[in-house]
Amino acid sequence: MVKVRIPRNEDRLLGLLVKINERHETQKKKSLLNGAVNMDRLVLKLNNIQSLKEIKLNGDPPLPDTKQEKASDLKFISNEIRSIRNLLVRIYPDEPNILKEWGFEPKD
Repeated sequence: MVKVRIPRNEDRLLGLLVKINERHETQKKKSLLNGAVNMDRLVLKLNNIQSLKEIKLNGDPPLPDTKQEKASDLKFISNEIRSIRNLLVRIYPDEPNILKEWGFEPKD
């Protein structure tokens, strides 16, 4: 069975989500994630985190509770990516190349 770790680094985690969403959008109605994951909500959380990063880069003062909101969004994204990984590993237990197509980095 293929083993895949979920990145803990924020940028790598968000990058993985972008790759997953690109693959999902490419497959449209044939995507394995249809009905299993709310990709619209994940992308909304991704955009929220990216806008918070832009505020920080611009030197603007952070809004109250933005750290807590960002941490909550990152936790949600991490959990959903874990669910996506688990789904793909169940369907393709011995096919690491398919997981790579979704943006995951299987362990050898």
